Amino acid sequence: MNDRYVKGIEEERKEKEAFFREDEESPIDPALRKNFKGLNYFPVDASYRLTADLTLIPETDTAVLRLKTTTGEDRLMRRYGIARFRLNGEQHQLTLFISSHSPQILFVPFNDPTNGKETYETGRYMDIPLPKGRRDQIVIDFNTAYNPYCAYNDAYSCPIPPMENRLKVPIKAGEMNYNKK
Repeated sequence: MNDRYVKGIEEERKEKEAFFREDEESPIDPALRKNFKGLNYFPVDASYRLTADLTLIPETDTAVLRLKTTTGEDRLMRRYGIARFRLNGEQHQLTLFISSHSPQILFVPFNDPTNGKETYETGRYMDIPLPKGRRDQIVIDFNTAYNPYCAYNDAYSCPIPPMENRLKVPIKAGEMNYNKK
């Protein structure tokens, strides 16, 4: 595994923890920040960083999806494309979404069998920069999977991953459950 890659992921994790501990925009309750011990992660595993085949979805009304949130509201997202990839010897796919709020970032909410055990029960997310150049492939890095803010604070309304993004394979990469104690 490339040391530079691992160090990059670890640095991103340290920056996130500093934000959660120190920033007033942190989802961690201010009363709990002084005792914030950090987040839990699976070890960085390069096998969870993969190149997927990408099929773009035309911009039509059927591409728009209302994602339910943890507070029951709807969040409008547009299906950008379908990423197909092999992991653990099996073929999988995820729908990539884009919103008008962040048109340069693809939003990938997903569920997997680790939810409710090792990872947040509702699911996790990945953010992937909009691809430049080649439009038939995209890099998916599950080491960057993170919990939504509602995992730390019930005041947040977080999109629930749609059925089409339920993976059958456990994703033992990225952020794990948050221990509030």
